[in-house]
Amino acid sequence: MGIKLSELEEGSNITLLISSKDRVMTLDAVIKKHVKENIAFITLQCDTSKRLVFDSVQVDMEYYQDGGIPFIWHNVKVAFVKTDYALQVFSEGNKHNRRGAFRVGVSQVARVNTLGKGPRQVMIRDLSLTGFSVSDRKKELSLDIGHMLSVSFEDLGHVLNLTGRVVRIEEQEEVNIYGFEICNLCKDLSSYLSVKQRQKR
Repeated sequence: MGIKLSELEEGSNITLLISSKDRVMTLDAVIKKHVKENIAFITLQCDTSKRLVFDSVQVDMEYYQDGGIPFIWHNVKVAFVKTDYALQVFSEGNKHNRRGAFRVGVSQVARVNTLGKGPRQVMIRDLSLTGFSVSDRKKELSLDIGHMLSVSFEDLGHVLNLTGRVVRIEEQEEVNIYGFEICNLCKDLSSYLSVKQRQKR
């Protein structure tokens, strides 16, 4: 089931996924004011005195709803109109599982493997063959998009050592949630996910 742009509350955080032939970047923004059902003024969350032009790039838009799977709008249009940036969409947003792989809930405490900073722990929220997410209630990690993190935990007779690159950050009042793309080979991962999936049934 899709979601309309007009259903997003003013003040909602969104992410623009901007791609050209040789690079991809993300740009955070906020819905400022709805103009029509498919057009809204947005505020870009970046320090720039230059006006940004989006004519020669492809722009998709993502919106996260309460920490779940994000909604994505493909091929949106962003243009500067008078004093604001206007965002126009041409369809409803649909759920977008970035990982393209089935994810299972884990809810296991994991050790953060960071040199020189002593033992720290995070909660592994969910896991798939290509990614995982953690919740950091103490807000100790202070990670940005692109940063790497290694974690390890044991569960159901499996030992998992995962290294991931941050692809999503969601800051909430009581917890920071980080989404990671797995960057290493973990021999127990596939077996663990199978066991965990059977356990959930």
